[in-house]
Amino acid sequence: MITNEERRFMVQWREQKSGPKWKFYLLFSIAWTVVAFLVVFFLAKLFTNLWETGGSGLIYIFIALSVLIGVSSTHFTYVHNEKRYRKIINKEKGILN
Repeated sequence: MITNEERRFMVQWREQKSGPKWKFYLLFSIAWTVVAFLVVFFLAKLFTNLWETGGSGLIYIFIALSVLIGVSSTHFTYVHNEKRYRKIINKEKGILN
């Protein structure tokens, strides 16, 4: 027997991954990259004086770091949600690992 929360997760996850995998990765990678850039930029601005000493080349490092964080967090989220989805399906079928 699965809970209501698991049922909601299954419906939402099926809906999110219904299209091609590359569209999921593109959409969420862009979103996470923007979030990561804002976090990295403001933390660097808040806690260091890198912006003054790093010069204009520092923005390219921030962008590269943000893209790396965005893509890796998207991949982690996809893999984690897929494992959770399969675990719920196996639980529903009565096959516990």
